[in-house]
Parts: sequence; structure tokens; C-alpha cells
Amino acid sequence: MKQDGGAMIQLQSILFPSSNVCQVEELYFHRYDQAQKGERIDFDGYFNLFYIEKRKKYTRIEDLSLQLTLYGYKELILVHDGNDIKTFPLSPKEKQSYSVEFPYKEVNSGVFWFALVRDSSVKDSYVSGSYITQKTWNPVYIGIDICTFRREAYVQRNLQQLKERILDNHTLEVSEHVAVYVIDNGKTLNSIESIQEIQKTSGGKIRIFENKNAGGAGVFTRGMIEVLQARKRGETPFTHVLLMDDDAVVEPDALVRIYGFLSTVREEWKNITLGGTMMREDFPYMLFCAGEWWENGSIVRPDMNLDVRNRATATSQYLTGTGRENELYSGWWCCCYSLETVREDNLPIPFFIHCDDIEFGIRNKEQGIVFLNGVGVWHKGFELLFSGSNIYYDTRNNLIQIALHQENGKKRCAVKYYLKMLTAAMFRIRYKDAELIFRGLQDFLKGPEWLHAQEPELLNNEIRGLTYQMKKLEDWKSELTDEEMSAIRQQITTWTEHFSLEEIIKKNTEKKKATLVHYLTLNGWLLPADVDKITLILSMDSPFAAFRKRKIACYEPASGRLFLSKKSYKKLVWLFTVYWRSFWMILFQLGPAMRNYKEYIQKITNQKAWEQYLREI
Repeated sequence: MKQDGGAMIQLQSILFPSSNVCQVEELYFHRYDQAQKGERIDFDGYFNLFYIEKRKKYTRIEDLSLQLTLYGYKELILVHDGNDIKTFPLSPKEKQSYSVEFPYKEVNSGVFWFALVRDSSVKDSYVSGSYITQKTWNPVYIGIDICTFRREAYVQRNLQQLKERILDNHTLEVSEHVAVYVIDNGKTLNSIESIQEIQKTSGGKIRIFENKNAGGAGVFTRGMIEVLQARKRGETPFTHVLLMDDDAVVEPDALVRIYGFLSTVREEWKNITLGGTMMREDFPYMLFCAGEWWENGSIVRPDMNLDVRNRATATSQYLTGTGRENELYSGWWCCCYSLETVREDNLPIPFFIHCDDIEFGIRNKEQGIVFLNGVGVWHKGFELLFSGSNIYYDTRNNLIQIALHQENGKKRCAVKYYLKMLTAAMFRIRYKDAELIFRGLQDFLKGPEWLHAQEPELLNNEIRGLTYQMKKLEDWKSELTDEEMSAIRQQITTWTEHFSLEEIIKKNTEKKKATLVHYLTLNGWLLPADVDKITLILSMDSPFAAFRKRKIACYEPASGRLFLSKKSYKKLVWLFTVYWRSFWMILFQLGPAMRNYKEYIQKITNQKAWEQYLREI
């Protein structure tokens, strides 16, 4: 055990449950009763693990120390992969600071953590500290690019957390190497006094820019441009830009970890992207994903909804190991790019929303990407919401991605993806979804010049007008009988009582089996309906859940709202005309459109083109 000496850099703080962020104790530590020895607390929770293999491969770290201030504990134990490697006696009755060194040079994989043994004769206890290394660092200055559209409460909470925990905490080196750029598509933040007060007392580290509503792609790109321009003007020596959503809960120590990692990264990985993991808001101990990839028109998540309260899961090779650096991408809920990647001549596509993060990640995958524990957010589960107007963007933008990035069989992949989307809408008895999917194909075939020439907010308003209108159950009284209202209410109650993470995982992993009858009868369209009563279908249900249903209430658990749909053979005939029109459009226009996107992409992903697109910078 030694005293701190020399210049050090903090790699990650020791974290604890917090009412402002997350209160699940097992994500931070686990308690063990040792009978006569006293309670042992292992800081082996997901957020307090130290990944070794990733640091060895990507960073220049040569030593690793644990710096702690403690009271009420009689022993400190260093642990590697569940094996105690060294024990230190402590002075439990006085608050003291300690610095101990892990055998970092001696191991190449797994995880480090530490454990403390309580002294039962001392009533209170105290722990604070961090993992540190010698300060052999690269200059790092991060511009935080926050995208927002009328989510004032989220923005206020996250800005307050960042200000109190990071910007105003001058004991952290990162506090002097970060600035926040809030890009406000809704143009509402400047009228919120509490948010203005946070900005005024930030010492110029928080800036708010009003932006035209050009969607998520427009917001994030505006932030990228502001960071690039600030560096160009010599105002701030930015090296990286960190993209963050407004509707997510952030652990502020993510900034400490991002800064610590980038400050020690190896020369050969100097432009590596630091991706963000996503935890679930409804089940905060579940890791929704830690990296995704795109394959043949579909998003692939290798492991979803992992319960990282469990040490074995939190220390798995999937989370702690290296590999696939040039295959994965990160969602823009939290993602940090080098400004050698984000450049004036290499900006996102003006997609408005959806697939912008995927396309940009694929385009720049040669830089590599890494995911660390504690660098991420808590977010709503995607399967609890209907696609709404997003199904148009999913169709149009994914077809663009196929044109740009599918290596083999572009046309076959595009046709298969489009027909799958359209057929699923038919099977689900969602005519408006089918209309939006067809519109997505039509607009894709118009080409990149048309896309860039659109007024994004006007187009989005038009698309939103084509979607199903979601309403509370009571607002559907004029279109439902009392018996139908009662049936829906009962089905919602039954679902709510049985709602669990296990049910979500089951629906994600166990696809509803489809028989030959399902396909030959178009999911029951060619058969009589099995019941006259209305049936509740959830946003996460399979298309085959609508088999032989006459009338359905599509219920969205996240909002508690729903929309109605029912079988119409007139609409079925219309759907067949859509298939027919799609066939001829694909036959004559798909190939030229794909070539056009490939040739034109650089003309709409540079700063000049984006300034024209936004017209307000």
C-alpha cells in the first residue's frame, strides 16, 4: 500500500446506487455474509468492474492502481476473475486514503475488482475512489452534442447532472476538457428559466443552439458542425464529439471513463470510436445491447436483454473481450467519434431519423469501435412502441443503406427486405403501414438529389399525417361498443398483470411459429374470421398474431394508447395493386437508383451541403 505520487489520470470512478440514476445495488456491488469474519462487499457489479483485455489491446496503460478513501472497513482485497490476489489491513476507525496497485502487467484478460470487509464494531462506513494510471496521455477535448426536440424535463435533468458531477467538479481533469452543445430542434429551451440558469452558471461550457426541425440526423450534424467550427476558429481544441440522446438517463461518470480511455489510447487506435451501451429504463438491470451490426438489410443484436446483476454475465467474454472492432456500430444514444472521423467532408446523410447512426457507423467502420461498462445510457425498450411514421423512414433509409453498403446481391437484398416489410403489414392488417412502406420505396427511387432537396419538417409532417392516430381507450368510445370497450379493458388488465421481462425476452427470441396454412391463406385473409370479438395485439407481437382476426386493437404499452384496425377485402385488393405497382417500379427503377446513391453520396455528406440543407447555420 502506498501514498499517491506523481501525475495520475482517472480511468473510472467507483460508483454506487443513486436515486438520480439507478438504484439497483447488484449493478455496483454484492454483499456476502462471512459469519465471524464480518460482511464482505465485493465491488464486482457491472459498473465497478475493470476490463483488462480491452485496455491491454487499445490503450498504452502500463500500470493500474486503486485509489480509495475508506472508513469502517478492516480489510481491502484485490480480486482478479473471482480469485483473491492480495489482502491489505485497514484502519477502520478513522477515514484514510489508500493507494494500492493491481498486478496489471501480469494478466492479459478478465476483470479486476476489489472487496472490503466491514468492521462490526464501527457503526458507519464510507467509500469513495477510482481506478487510476500514470499520466501518459493524448490531448483530449470532447464536444458533447445533445439532440433534443421538446423533451425539456430530460434535458434539464441531464444538464444538471453533468454540471454538478462533471463541469463543476474541478477535482476531475475531464471537467476542463469538455463542453456541451445542446441542439434544440423544438426551439423551446430558451424559454425555460431553469435550463437558462444552468446554462448561465456553466462558465460558458453549456451552449444551446436553436435548429430547424431536421430530425435526429439534422440535430446531431448541426452539433458536429458547431464543434468542427469552434475548433477551426481556434476557440476550443476539440478532438472528439460525443453524441447523446435527450430522452435517456445518463451516468455522468461516462465522461470520466470516455476521457480516461481516450487519453491513454494507443497510436494505432487513436481514431477508434467509443460506442455506448443501452440499459432498459423499465428493467434497469438489463443490458439491451452493447454493439450491433447490420447484415442483409437487418439489425443484428448478438445478445439482448442480459441481466448484468449476475456476475457471470457481467464478466462474460462477450462484454469484456475484444474482436469485431470493424464490424459493430453504436446507436447515437451515446457514441463518441474522433474528429478525424467526423470531418467537414464526412458527415451523416440527411435521413431525418432512423438509420443515420447505422449508415455512418458502417461507413466509418475501418476506424474500429469499443464498448466499455459505464459508457452508455438507460432508455425505453423499443419493442414497447409501434413504428408509426418511422416505418416509412425504416423502409426508405434501409433501402439507401443497402444501395450504399450491401456488398453482394444488392437488388435481391432490397427486394427481399421490401417485400418482407410489405407482407408483414398485410399480415398485421395495418393498411396505413403498407401505404407508408410503399411511399418509402417510391421516395427511395426518386434518388439522392430529391432527398436532399426536401424541406425535412414539411415532409415529416406529411408522413405523420398518413399514420394511425393513437388515442387512449376512452377516446375510442364513439367507434366501439360497450362490449368491445370492456373486452379491450380486460385484455389490457390481463397483459399488465403478466407483464415481465421474461415475457419480453420470450417474444423476442421465440418467434410465433407459422405453418403452411398461415402463408397459403395470407395469414387467414382467405379464411373466415375465428371470432367476432375485438382482439388486443401488442406492439411486440408477431405478424401471425393477427391470424384470422376480424377486428384488432393495437395497444402500445409504453404510452397506454391504441389504434383500431379491421379486415377489409377492399383494402386487400388495394394491397395487391401495391404489389403489382411495386414490381414494375423495382424492375425498371431499382438498379439506376442504387447506382445513383453510390455515386452521389459524397455530394450530400459534406458541410456545405448540410448548411444548404439546414439553411439556418
